[in-house]
Amino acid sequence: MNRLWLILLLVGCAVTEQSEPVPSPAVKANLLRAEGSPNDDRGLNLSVLLFKSDMSIQGPDRAKLLPAEIRYLTYLLRQQVVASGFWGAVRVTPTEDVTAEVTCAGRLIDVRPAHLTVGIKCQDALGQVWFEETFSEEIAAEAYLQSESADDPYLNVMTQIANRLAEARAALSDQDERRLVEAAVLRYGYGLSQKSFQQYLALNQEGIWRVTRLPSVTDPMFQRVMRIRESEYQLIDALDEQFSVVFEAMVVPYRLWRQYQYEFEVYNQALGEKSSERSRQVAADYQALLSTYRRYQDYRRNEDELAEMSESFMRSLTPTLARVEGQVLELTGNLDQQYELWRSYLRQIYQTSQVSASEP
Repeated sequence: MNRLWLILLLVGCAVTEQSEPVPSPAVKANLLRAEGSPNDDRGLNLSVLLFKSDMSIQGPDRAKLLPAEIRYLTYLLRQQVVASGFWGAVRVTPTEDVTAEVTCAGRLIDVRPAHLTVGIKCQDALGQVWFEETFSEEIAAEAYLQSESADDPYLNVMTQIANRLAEARAALSDQDERRLVEAAVLRYGYGLSQKSFQQYLALNQEGIWRVTRLPSVTDPMFQRVMRIRESEYQLIDALDEQFSVVFEAMVVPYRLWRQYQYEFEVYNQALGEKSSERSRQVAADYQALLSTYRRYQDYRRNEDELAEMSESFMRSLTPTLARVEGQVLELTGNLDQQYELWRSYLRQIYQTSQVSASEP
């Protein structure tokens, strides 16, 4: 009972404060879609790196949720990019993906139920920056009052980013696209063996790569790189499925958590615009306060569930078995650790195969 009256007291105090008005509904962005089937082979693959956070997190509970939020929001962007149909494979990766023709890295600048600000930098395999922009939006209360099957309240921001990507891609010529495909393969080979692939690439002072010439498609070294890259695609797709499973599990509790937090942070503050007499009446209404407390309990339960999901990311996962060049590898640790271990294995396998090929 003491905890109940503490919550009631906090609500009663909150309603007497002045605040900014509740945000009005944002203009919905219509997703740009490619002509034809979204499953068409569009040629260019795109990887979305796990978002980083620039936020100053207040409180241990909020900090626990951040890893789960990062993965959820990254995958939400991935979904919209896929839905646009302008791309080949669209993957979420823990760190830089050298297999992709285009890579996008995001930063969470401000994530609140009533506001979202994300910084995005997208560049291609040649190192050319397509755009580096900030996307921001105020989220209206109506976004959380719809059914659970409605669009995520943050989806509009992700749609704007997907549209910006589609516009940048539309500016490419067929020759530009071929150049990016070639550069992605060669930079991947360069990552495995700098010595073998440096003859095909040049890097200028601005950090832009240039393809100087191409290896023969029948070159055993080139064929080996293509086989290893295909194995890496399979691992990244497996990791992507992990992100998908957690994303689906988070949809409902994360939406409800944001809704309850919105009500406490925005609605209670909005009541402060009323007269102090009316505020005292609201604070004195036991039934209204009891209802508020019950919603607070729901909020805490969803927060605990999200925290558990977040912590599961940081714990070791079931070892992943991956196959490359006839070898079966066991990868352990969390997703980031498995991916780094995998890249280390690939370099070792490539270097070993080079030595074997050079022996008489």
